[in-house]
Amino acid sequence: MITPRITMTRMQFGFNFLLLIAASSINGNQQISKSDALKLTPEEEMAHFVNQSRMVTCSHPDHSEVRLKWRNPKNAIISETKGRVHIEDKGDSLALIFEAIARTDQGNWTCEVDVEGTATATEGRVTVPALRKSFKMIVYEPISFRDTNTVQTAVEDKDATIRCEVKGHPEPSVSWYFNGQPLFFSNNGRYSKLADGMSIKKVVQNDSGEYTCKAFQISATGSSFEEKTIRLNIKHKPYMPPWKKSISDAYGYVGGMVNLTCEATAEPPANFSWSANNKKLTPKSHIIYNGRHVSMLQIMIKTSSIFGKYKCEAKNELGSVTQEIHLKEGTKPDPPSLFQLRGVNSDTLDIDVGATKSHDIPPDPTTVIGYRFELMPTDEYLKSRSWDHASRRDFDVADGATYLLVQLIPDTKYLIRVAARNAAGLSDWTEVKEFSTHPVQPHGTSGSSAQPTDVCFKFVWLLAVALPAALSITHHRFADLTKGRF
Repeated sequence: MITPRITMTRMQFGFNFLLLIAASSINGNQQISKSDALKLTPEEEMAHFVNQSRMVTCSHPDHSEVRLKWRNPKNAIISETKGRVHIEDKGDSLALIFEAIARTDQGNWTCEVDVEGTATATEGRVTVPALRKSFKMIVYEPISFRDTNTVQTAVEDKDATIRCEVKGHPEPSVSWYFNGQPLFFSNNGRYSKLADGMSIKKVVQNDSGEYTCKAFQISATGSSFEEKTIRLNIKHKPYMPPWKKSISDAYGYVGGMVNLTCEATAEPPANFSWSANNKKLTPKSHIIYNGRHVSMLQIMIKTSSIFGKYKCEAKNELGSVTQEIHLKEGTKPDPPSLFQLRGVNSDTLDIDVGATKSHDIPPDPTTVIGYRFELMPTDEYLKSRSWDHASRRDFDVADGATYLLVQLIPDTKYLIRVAARNAAGLSDWTEVKEFSTHPVQPHGTSGSSAQPTDVCFKFVWLLAVALPAALSITHHRFADLTKGRF
């Protein structure tokens, strides 16, 4: 009877010990489950852009007794200790490291007590409710333009799409501008907005230009704006300039030279070819200069057989256009009969060549239509004895006008010669004459002969003669360039 009592006492003692352990575990669980036991640093909810970095630490007052762990928004435990998203044990805390934030990181990230790793839970084998604390990761994606080329093309008379794929989070709103002016979209209009750009119905050449894709992004933490400018080129077949005739006349004379020019705008630029009497002319046998939208055939007229019809064709992948030029025999003009100096200062020579222009009779191929001056400093000419590097100035005929050679070097001797020009070409050169510019007069020189009236006269002369002539020079240079006079 003694033995059973001892057994019952041991059983009773074991039962009481288990109750004590359970009570101790429960009390420990109550201590762990306090809302302020876990601490996240930083605590505030923050918004981040993709590719930014961030670190959040999680700590517990009893860090030596408690093990911590992190879970991602999908509730998976983060165990990696290196990589884009990983954890690092800081001793008194467990850090969650984002080396480069991604859009997929958005959501709730949770730090919790690893109950199975605590001493109380392990020794007592009692399941303790997990203690957790979370923060919300908000991820923004800045505005970006993906697969958006700055130069795009479309084909004339066909529908076109201008690509501008805008990405971002929150989703940006997009507006369009053409050459700085806003575009408006409607169901029945030529312009339509697309998810990745915009479309234009049956584009024409006037649709070429700059299209600006402007993106606006508004979020709870602020707003941003970006834009992308796209150059739209319209592919089209070659067109002759509207002022050009499909058939034109040109003139030359035996022993002279003539330049035949052919112009055509095209996208892509046209390839030019020349022919005469159904025979193709090649750069091997003829002098041909090609530019982006122009071609020039230079012909040395050795015999009268050179005169006739010449054909120019401009062709690209979308079509072609032709121009026919009749090269006719003209008359070589006579050189100017008058060639004299009318005025001079430090940087200008005023030359009279006896220019006359009839206002009643329409010009014919023999009529003088302009003059060409060649000039160079005497010292330079004496070094080479050649006019190859002479400065060239071209002028149109103006009745009774004299011609100003401007922007010269003060106190310098110049050699000058002149030729007349008609539709067939240039005359022979006049005899070469030498004229000198004046030295520059220093300001305030005593005994200067420049009286106030003289200064006033020179100012009036500048406005009435020099300035219009200088502008005329610029105009004629540009005109000659467009005519192909190289």
